[in-house]
Amino acid sequence: MSIMRVVAITGCDSGLGWAIAARTAREGIVTVAGMYNGVDTKAAESLKKLSAHTYSLDVTNPESIAKFRDYVKRLLNDNPNYKLHAIVNNAGVMIIGDYEWQTDSMVENTINVNLLGTMKVTSAFLPDLRQSAIQNKGASKPRIINIASHCGLQPLPCFAAYSASKAGVLALTKALRMEHRKHGLSAVAFVPGGFVSSSNIIANQGQQGKNMLEHLNEEQKSYYGQRIKTLSNYLQLATAHDPSYDSMKDENIIETYVKALTDDDPKQMYKVESWRYFFYYNLLKLPLPEAFIGWLVKKFLCFPE
Repeated sequence: MSIMRVVAITGCDSGLGWAIAARTAREGIVTVAGMYNGVDTKAAESLKKLSAHTYSLDVTNPESIAKFRDYVKRLLNDNPNYKLHAIVNNAGVMIIGDYEWQTDSMVENTINVNLLGTMKVTSAFLPDLRQSAIQNKGASKPRIINIASHCGLQPLPCFAAYSASKAGVLALTKALRMEHRKHGLSAVAFVPGGFVSSSNIIANQGQQGKNMLEHLNEEQKSYYGQRIKTLSNYLQLATAHDPSYDSMKDENIIETYVKALTDDDPKQMYKVESWRYFFYYNLLKLPLPEAFIGWLVKKFLCFPE
């Protein structure tokens, strides 16, 4: 009886999540796609056509996570040749703007989705993954794949909460990898690089800019108001094309994900870097004067003043 690998993925409504769910299904792997917007969307229907299982999932809701895990568990119980191979913690949010501008709810939601959501989903599936790893008689290790970010490796201005959440994801991944090495269970960080133009991750940035401005006091509005408006307008124009759920076409990102998913003994980190990312992020590692680092960051971000 041939073994069928099962992979559960969060945040599959668009962008990277939809692309990796689609590719996982095309690899002939049993794919369970967590959909924040539900299972009656075009994105969900397209995944179903690829034989993926779609299921509603909100990674900030413990009951939703439990139901998602139970659905995967039923698939495993109903199909003796199915084996849990991986969970992929992809669900994520990002709000761009100085930390002082952001409301408590913006900061809390960033941490709740990106870090605590990853932790809660991992906790839900960890016993099953550990057992799968201990029972593993195949060549390929079961694994946890956490979607990280360059911002977790090198924090950037306007990305404080996001950087903190992704740095936490990287630390969590390293700790899990050390804890479960003896079980044959691996934990992997996947850093996909920049893909904002093919994602909806900052689709609400215009409204978020308005929300930032409204919650500031009069002194803050006077000091920051024009800068917030300028940055919000710039980011709105950058995302005005409204990418569809299947806009992610970067084969380098998708193929690197496939390696993280299928390598028999996966590395601790898989990272995709354009030459621009490679150049700037390696310069930022050097012990350069702080003023020069600040200049480099401004050149890299290219945000309006």
